[in-house]
Amino acid sequence: MRNVLHLGLILAILLSVIPLSPVSAQDPSPWSEVFDENGNLRSDVVDLGVTTETPSWMNVDLPLGQSLQLDANYHRFQTADGNMVVLPSASTLFFMAMNPQESGLANSAGMMSNGYGSMITFLGLVAGDSLDWNRLQQERPQYQDPSQFWNAVLSGQESAWTWFSGWGFITNLLSMSWNDAALRSAYLMYLNGVQNCASIPGGCSGVIPTQPPPPPVCPGPEVTIQQPTLTIQKLAPVNPLVVGQDPEKRGADVQAMVTIPPVIFVWHEPIYEEEDFCRAANAGEIPNCKTSDASAVNDGVDDTRQVFKECLRHVELLPDAVATLQATATLDGASKAWITSHLGQTHYGAYIHKESFVLVPGITNWSGGCNGGTCTATANALKVPFADPGKFDLKLRVTTTGAQFRGVTITQPRSLSADGELQVYVTLPALVP
Repeated sequence: MRNVLHLGLILAILLSVIPLSPVSAQDPSPWSEVFDENGNLRSDVVDLGVTTETPSWMNVDLPLGQSLQLDANYHRFQTADGNMVVLPSASTLFFMAMNPQESGLANSAGMMSNGYGSMITFLGLVAGDSLDWNRLQQERPQYQDPSQFWNAVLSGQESAWTWFSGWGFITNLLSMSWNDAALRSAYLMYLNGVQNCASIPGGCSGVIPTQPPPPPVCPGPEVTIQQPTLTIQKLAPVNPLVVGQDPEKRGADVQAMVTIPPVIFVWHEPIYEEEDFCRAANAGEIPNCKTSDASAVNDGVDDTRQVFKECLRHVELLPDAVATLQATATLDGASKAWITSHLGQTHYGAYIHKESFVLVPGITNWSGGCNGGTCTATANALKVPFADPGKFDLKLRVTTTGAQFRGVTITQPRSLSADGELQVYVTLPALVP
């Protein structure tokens, strides 16, 4: 129980002291390369996946000459300009804060969004109770409050491990390490991370060595949402009879059907070709070509560059699947009034037996799926025991998942509906002359 509470505390701390309010697209900071104006990852940000390593700064000495070696775990992204964004796991972030120089934390250009001030609070709340504060204040009287000490740790002036008391913290540390794969709340930015990948957390593993070419002027994406088809209707029999008068107690079958055409998503891919050219020579390079016809001698070096060729049009048929489906049948007001007033006058004791039914989910469940971008769902509520004569209003309510392309939301979930009706009959022999 203590470990569970500890993990919950860590998650709450991370989410509270390191808020992830995204930087707007107009912000000149490099975070605008990561998030769009809606707070989503930009489509040109490359997901490099998860990288693990076993650094020396995540080694903990234990009693009796033993040691504990933990793995560092990072989820990393690469921006179009070659900057790197690193999301360490919770335990990795803790050790990075304890070892800012060795871990590369000190080299980051910033954290989303409160920087090292949040890290001081993070360290104090997670590890503060495990330190021998009495001994620390006796030997380091210059620290009047814990934040000054944690600031010194982040600056590399102090080693927090010197002041730990007891080994109960190791148990919590192991629990954090084994369970924190999804606890990623700190975004660390490393400028020019592609060029300097050897010095960033995770090293050069998986890093794309060359920067993508600058985006050309291509048409923006187009989204077309097609009209879905929803029906809810009587399936059988032709003239349903109230079950009280039906010898077979047949009732009636109700069918709900949904067809959602694909969302049409059109996007354009810039196509480049490699071109040879002569660029100006840098210091130390030996010129071997002329940068222009006006050059009398070689003043440049041979190089290649990416030249925009065309915009390749792509058409994607994206599924917008059914997420929930609900269907009901309710006796309408006119029918209820006819039963309780008119029918009650000619047939003593007439009353409403059951005025509403939850068809889905209730009497039956729905099934569905998607094929080629088109999504369908069907539900057949069979032998619904309608006991009252009159008109039943049928209502179908559906929500969708929304359409996505390569992990990016293209359309938001939708709420769809359709209505129908079903007539239930009664035989009144006393009214026939």
